[in-house]
Amino acid sequence: MTSFEVKPNALPQSNEDMTAYLNNLFTPDSKPYAELAYEVQHEFRYGGSPDVRRMVLDRVNYNPATGAGSFRVVLDIDFAFCCEDLRTVKRDQTSEWTFQVDAANASISFSGSPYAEERSTGDEF
Repeated sequence: MTSFEVKPNALPQSNEDMTAYLNNLFTPDSKPYAELAYEVQHEFRYGGSPDVRRMVLDRVNYNPATGAGSFRVVLDIDFAFCCEDLRTVKRDQTSEWTFQVDAANASISFSGSPYAEERSTGDEF
């Protein structure tokens, strides 16, 4: 499972639209966006050398009482197969994430799906 922590300038307020908050946090060219893209690329590394081209967040759920939430990343990703000089574009791939707002440390911890790293027994054949 992949994870990372962000220390944003401001934590979400209890009545704030969490979809808007996360989209603002993960703006392209921001450090959190780059971190999320890196972790998503790590998740998709089995398809070749991945390069995230676009990420959109949806299905955001958040419980302000517990500080816990989840979202889905929908992305376009390019894969390079350097030995064969090939590129493949996969559109609308998905990655599931959970997060926990920690008010005491002024941070938000993000964790990818625990199933993303698992291998199938079919991988052995």
